[in-house]
Formats: sequence, structure tokens, C-alpha cells
Amino acid sequence: MRAVSRLHIPDCGTCPTRETAELCHLDSTAAEEFAKIKRTVMYQPGQFVFYEGHTVLGLYILCTGRAKLTRSTIRGQQRVVGIVDPGQLIEKHSFQEGAMHEVTCEALEPSQVCMIDRVRYLDILEQNGDLAVRVIKLLSREMGQSLGEADQLAFSSARERIAGLLLELADRYGESVEDGSRISLHLKREELAQMAALTVETAVRILQTFQRENLIRIDGRELTILQPDRLSRAT
Repeated sequence: MRAVSRLHIPDCGTCPTRETAELCHLDSTAAEEFAKIKRTVMYQPGQFVFYEGHTVLGLYILCTGRAKLTRSTIRGQQRVVGIVDPGQLIEKHSFQEGAMHEVTCEALEPSQVCMIDRVRYLDILEQNGDLAVRVIKLLSREMGQSLGEADQLAFSSARERIAGLLLELADRYGESVEDGSRISLHLKREELAQMAALTVETAVRILQTFQRENLIRIDGRELTILQPDRLSRAT
């Protein structure tokens, strides 16, 4: 399902992702306190929200748009490690005192980001048991997901990695078209390769193979999944 995205949200009360966002789905009393400890900033495509290695200044929630997370390799190269959708907490470890950014966050499209004072947000958690439980579940789910992703990279073949990545992108950003599901998020081949932890040459070769097998269609940066059932059997 494609994530909800709007150019600008004037306040939390009109946010379409508020009901599903774990950190800002609050009752009226907590919402009033929340409004006092946050500020919102608009970013254009290519602008950076924060940089890897810098001190974390607060909790960051993506309100609208999409953002790309990259991490530096030991050779100084950048690797795409994730795409953030509206309503998501950008970095889950930001609750730690003295935390440093583990990734660089760059806007992929016009995006609104809400930055929240971490210490004062923790005060709200102390007064709101239901919210605290939701945050604990969020962090636990993200930890399990990270372990699953690590296992996939460790035990999956290159073909399985690309197939799994394409199916995930289609699930998150797919738009129904006459002959399949078109991925609305147009990523460079280098970015797809980085997300699958493969070389660009290997990723391109596998994509071309999938196209010859009529599993996908490639048109520039646009990818369409033609046969998801067959593609899933490659995972």
C-alpha cells in the first residue's frame, strides 16, 4: 500500500497519519503538551535533515514526504539502508542519552519533519502508560525487523535479495496498473544495489535477468512488477 503523503500539515490535529503514528497518537491532554515540545521544518528534495556522526538533538518524525537513510562504509562510500515513510520515527535509538546519529537522513521529495524534545517527551511517557506501551512495542518490533534483515543479508542469495527488495518496495509504494504493480519510488540502480548489499553490476545483471524472464518491466528508473507470485518464489 502506498504511504500517505501531503506537502504540508499545519498541526497534528489534521495529520492523516496521526492514528497510526506510535509517537504522536495522543489523547487531548497529552496532545497539548506534545504541541509545546515540538517544532516542524520543511525540507526540499536533496536537503539533509541530519548527518551521521552528529549529536542527536531530539526525536525526529517524518510527517509528510519520504526520506532516504544512508550510512558510510569503511571505505567512505554511502550505502542506502532504508526509506522512511510518513508517521515513522526516523531513528529508533534516539531515546538514548547522548546518542549520535547512526545514519544520514536526506529528503527524497518535499517533506515535513517534526523534531521533538527528547527529555520532555520522556516526561509525557511517564504520565501516559498507553503511549509508553506503544513505544516499547515499536522499539521491540524494530529490533526484530533489524535481526530479520541481518539474517536475510547473511543467508540469502543475490537473486533472493533483489527479489525480496522489489516485493517490499511494491508492497510499500506499489501503484496498480493494467499489467502489474508499478513502484512509485524511483530509485537509482546504485541505490537498489546498496539496499540489497550488492555491487551495482550484480544488481543490474539480476534486474536484467528478471526482465528477460518477464517478471518485471524496466523503463528508466521506473520498475513494474509483472508476476509477483513467480518473483516471490525467487526469495
